[in-house]
Amino acid sequence: MRVLAAVKLAALGLDRFLDLRIGAYGDAHEIRADLVPLARASATAAHGADFGGDATVLIGDTPLDIEAARLSDARAVGVATGNFTMAELAAAGADAVLPDLADTARVLAALIPG
Repeated sequence: MRVLAAVKLAALGLDRFLDLRIGAYGDAHEIRADLVPLARASATAAHGADFGGDATVLIGDTPLDIEAARLSDARAVGVATGNFTMAELAAAGADAVLPDLADTARVLAALIPG
């Protein structure tokens, strides 16, 4: 749910950097891959741009997040802050894998490919 995302991100001071209105959350659909078109449509409506393909980046800490990105032709960045290791997220097909989001330069490099 968006409210839970806001609380989690606010605890780290990250909420001010994101437009949570254009996200798609588990209360909208239980299958993560089905959330991607919803988020893309919201982003397109809000910003008038095309967010198809790798213009969409999913950041997640589970293989299901990586699978959602793969199924929707989005980029996948795995973050090993949950129950899954960097190796497991890489094996799931992540385009990039990070141990956490502490290194800003490394995060930006993962989000914005070469």
